[in-house]
Order: sequence, then C-alpha cells, then structure tokens
Amino acid sequence: MEIPVLSEFTPIPFWFWNDELSEEEILRQMKEMKDKGVDGFVIHPRKGLPSSIGYLSDEYFRFVKLAVKKACEMDMKVVLYDEAMYPSGSCHGEVVKSDPSFASMGLERRVLGKEPDDKAKEKAVAKASDGKAKEKVVAKVIEDGYEVIYVMTPSGGTIRGVHPGEDDGEVHAPKSADLLNPKAVAKFVELTHEKYYAELSEYFGNTVIAFFTDEPNILGRNARENLIPWSDGLYEEFKAAGGTDEDLKLLFAGENHDGCESSFDNGKSMLGRDCTLARRATCAKRIYEQVIHNRLSNSYYKQLSDWCASHGIDLTGHPEKSTDIGYLKYFQRPCQDIVWRFVEPEDGHAIEGEHSTMGKCSSDSARHRGKRRNGNECFGCCGERQDPKLFTEKDMRWYLNWLFVRGVNLVYPHAFYYSLRGDRGDERPPEVGMNNPFWPEYRKMSDFIKRMCYLNTDSVNCAQVAILCGADTLSWKLAKPLFTNQIEFNYLEAELLDECKIADGKLCIAAQEYSVLLSEADEYSALDESGRRVIEEFEKSGGRVIIATGELLENNKDNGFVYARNENELLKHVLECVHRELVFSGDIYDLRCSHVVKDEKNLLILANEGLEPITVSWEDGDYRGISLWNPYMLETMAATGSMTVEPCDLWVMEIKKV
Repeated sequence: MEIPVLSEFTPIPFWFWNDELSEEEILRQMKEMKDKGVDGFVIHPRKGLPSSIGYLSDEYFRFVKLAVKKACEMDMKVVLYDEAMYPSGSCHGEVVKSDPSFASMGLERRVLGKEPDDKAKEKAVAKASDGKAKEKVVAKVIEDGYEVIYVMTPSGGTIRGVHPGEDDGEVHAPKSADLLNPKAVAKFVELTHEKYYAELSEYFGNTVIAFFTDEPNILGRNARENLIPWSDGLYEEFKAAGGTDEDLKLLFAGENHDGCESSFDNGKSMLGRDCTLARRATCAKRIYEQVIHNRLSNSYYKQLSDWCASHGIDLTGHPEKSTDIGYLKYFQRPCQDIVWRFVEPEDGHAIEGEHSTMGKCSSDSARHRGKRRNGNECFGCCGERQDPKLFTEKDMRWYLNWLFVRGVNLVYPHAFYYSLRGDRGDERPPEVGMNNPFWPEYRKMSDFIKRMCYLNTDSVNCAQVAILCGADTLSWKLAKPLFTNQIEFNYLEAELLDECKIADGKLCIAAQEYSVLLSEADEYSALDESGRRVIEEFEKSGGRVIIATGELLENNKDNGFVYARNENELLKHVLECVHRELVFSGDIYDLRCSHVVKDEKNLLILANEGLEPITVSWEDGDYRGISLWNPYMLETMAATGSMTVEPCDLWVMEIKKV
C-alpha cells in the first residue's frame, strides 16, 4: 500500500512572530520549514513583538510582504491571521478606538430595592463606563417585590495584545469589540482584512489561501462578572422569539437545576419530573442561546465568510467552544482547537467530556456540508503534565492519530516560535517546530501528516450511525460506547434534517447513509415539527431511532422508537442494526477504528489511544483483511487475523468484501 506525499496536505503551523524581526531570519526560518516538508504557515503576530513594529503598520507589512513574496517563490502557502493576538474581532483594539460604542457589551441584572431613593436609582440606571460608552436600561420589572433593572453595559473585556503591557490584566490590553454589532464587525473587516488585501491582493487565491479567525469571544477576556452577552436589538429579538421580561431573570440562573440530570444519569430526564421552574429556565435559555447564535452568525461569521469568498480565499479557524458545530457552516475550512491538554490519553479524556467531541465536530460538519477540508489548531498547551514545555515525538503522534481517526485532514500545529529569547518560550508552550529536539527528523512527521490528510480528503467514511446534535450540543455520552466498540458514527446537526433524503431505511445526506439515529431525549424534544417529521418518516421507512433515557417520550411509544437507559442497552440496540466490516476482540477499549473508501479502496484506520499495547484479533464480518501499513514507520505486514498495536501507533488496513 502506498499513499502519496503531496504539498497540498502540508501541516500549516502557527508561526509566532514574537520578537524583533529581520529579513534574514525570516528567510532562514522559511528555508528550515521548507527543508522539513512544511510547505505553509500562519503568520501569527504574538506577544513579544516590539512596539516599534506596530500591528498593521508599514514596518509590519514590510516583513509580511517579504514572507508572502518568498512563499510564492518557494511554492509555500500562507494563511493570514486576523488579530493581534487573540481572541479575534477587535483589530488590536482599533475597532473600539474608532468608536467607543463598539466596545463589547453585556447584560447586567441590578436589584434596586423596594423603594430606592432617586439618586441611587439614577446612579444605577445611568452609570457610564470610561465616560464614553453609555449604559442602556433594557427592561424594568418587579421581582419578588423588588424593583429590578436589566442594563446593557460595557463588559470591560479585552484581548491579549502583542506589545509590552498588553497581556491579560495589563494596563494597555486592547479593548474587545462588540461582535454582535454588525457595524463593529464591519469596522473590524475594514481595518484588518481590507488592509491586508490592499497590501497583498496579487497573492490572494494563490499563495494566500485563507484568513484564520480565532475563538471570537463576545464579552472579551477578563470581562466584568455577572454579565451575559448582549447588544443593541437583542431585547426585541428575544421577545419576538418568545421570551418575556420575566424570563430575563432565568438567564442569570445557575446551570444546574434540581431534577435536570442529563442522559444516562440516574435514568431520569429533566422533563420527567415536576420541575416547572427548571423547564421555564431551560426554555428561556434555549431562546436566548438561539438569539445569540443567530446574531453572532450573521454579524460576525457570515460577514467574514462572505468577505473571504468574494476575495478568492477561504475562511478558516474555529469558534470559542469545542462543541460549536453550528458556526462551522460559515467556514470554507472549518476547524476546532485542541488546547490545554483537555484531550489526552490519561483519565479517559480522549472520549469523555465536551472537548472529546471536537475532532468529530469539524470533520462531520465538513462531511455533511460538502467542505473538502477540515482542520485543527493542535498541540497548544498540550505538553507533559510535569513539564509544559516537554512535548515528544510520541506525544505529537498521539494527538495526530486522535485527529486522523476522527476524519480531520488539515493540521495547524501550535506553534513554531520565531524566538525563544528571554521568557518567550514560556508563553503558551510547547514549541513543536524548529526549536523542538526532534526537529532534525521532522520530515518524517510532516510526510506522515501529508499522507493521512490525503487519505482523509476526497474519501467517504462508512458510518452507519448518526448522533443527533444541536448547534452547540454534541453528546459524548452517546459516542463513548461506540468508540470503545469500534462502531463508527457521525454527528448530524438537527438543522440539516430537512436536507436529508430518506430511502430504504436510510437517512441520506451528502455522501453519507445512516441506518441508525441516536438522540438524547432533550435533543429530540428541542426539535421543531419539521425535524420530528423527518425522523418519524425515517423510522417508518425501516430506519432505527434510539432515544437515550427518554421519559419525555415514554407515553408516546407508538412512534416505533427504541429507548436506552444506559450504555449497555444503547450498544445492544445499535449492534442489532449495524453491519461491521470486521469484528474485533481482545482488550480493545482503547482501539479506535474508521472505515473509509478512498480511490475505490476500502481502508480501516486503526489507532491505539491508550497507554499500553493492544493485542487485537478480528473475525471476518462483511470484509476480510488483506494487508496492514504503518504510514509513519512505513512498515507493511499481512493481515493475518491478529496484531499488536503499540501506544501512539496508527495502522491502515486494506480490506475486501468477503
């Protein structure tokens, strides 16, 4: 078996420009990257950049234009980063400087008391921030006999800047902009994107392939406490969507309500108990979250997406949350972000918790929406627990395997440091590029990345199971027993149900065909009538619908759905319906498997996500194994029915129909 090594599938590292820059050093580092098979990079202004090189200044662009021009000559690709430093959307504070009303805003709840005096009331209602961005009373209500006002107020949020004194909590930290305000976002595009285009237009669509936007944060970092994201016009949109003044209080309630356990917790669901207040709070928050989602989608993501498309490049990058699948539809190259070792081989974090869903988040969005590439900004703050700077070759392989077996086909390593001078190496380690001990052998790693990204591009995974998800709710509890039993699945957004076709018991979308649909009860209950009709039609055509812990639906079993109260029941029902290529046995809890069809070949990607070797055997199901190939070690062996998969190893097995 042979997989080609093509520059199109290169890793594209974040290149931290974090010190005094020189033309000679930029060119030297570019040559280093090219020699190691790194054929692209993200120009990322970073903390440590001197004040003498102002962001987007003529001096700054002198170096940017040099790097882009040289990349063109060297057949390298460039992704432009849209901020200094992050989160995106503020142009290093210039958006707010252009108009103080463009600052990030939040909603605050203030209890005035039963009979506040006029001065106290006036102070609470009309307080200003920085003497410029005025507050605005959104609503006045009486709650439990007290007068309460809801005030839109500047959040005080900032971003991390690139120059001295601009980091979190420092006096010159740039102010974050109101990403829910389309005018503020338009100013961001004008100040940032249009400036880059004016300087580099001849390279757009050839050398410059994308703009990277990075975890936009509505309130900004270090925002004042007890605020929720807000902006002008949201009050009217909230009420138009069914919210009330009385519901505003519920938006500030804690996340947990009595009796609101999620699926597989004590076998109960919230809506199966007498908890009217919890139901109201859940409903109010759903309305609010949908309003925020719609506003941020149209104000921020769509503006950036439309601008990139009209200028011949892609929007890439990732939203703030690991489960934010809904926003990914605006990205031509949707991505997510492995950071802070939220995903790791220890303590079950590879398949447990919301962050464990991020690999499938980007790949499944791309699959269902016809996007050719999907990526991950990976390795940031993922060093060893005992030493954050320590990140070995095996560590990198583990994370890459975690991504590849989930369908990711674009890798943005975080980060290649321009400089480690002084304490620069302490800022969000590890260094995973030119200053890493295994850099001399990095060509082997970049070739591995290219092979696997090629394999995951223009191929189809053969998942028979779909897990229903919302715009930001991806169930890891439903996914876990599928992962540990080598049953492939994809997350299917509820929004896409209307685009699905139903034929012969299959739910079909893009190149995918599902015979089983899993859903948590609360996810199903949140569907509109149109979505429910699609699912019911799917079940009537012969498909299997499995609802996890669904007391809400207990009195409606005539719909033909199946109910699962725990992982064992769920797995039993799934296995009744899926046809497995090979049936694996042994200590296979940490074995992950993906079946893809590439160039008319049936291939299984097998990865060990544990810390110990796995001895695995298999029996023929619908297929038989032909050969095994390790795309990192370049080892080949016959598929004899059993093998040992070492930790951090990934194998590709070619299989043929029995």
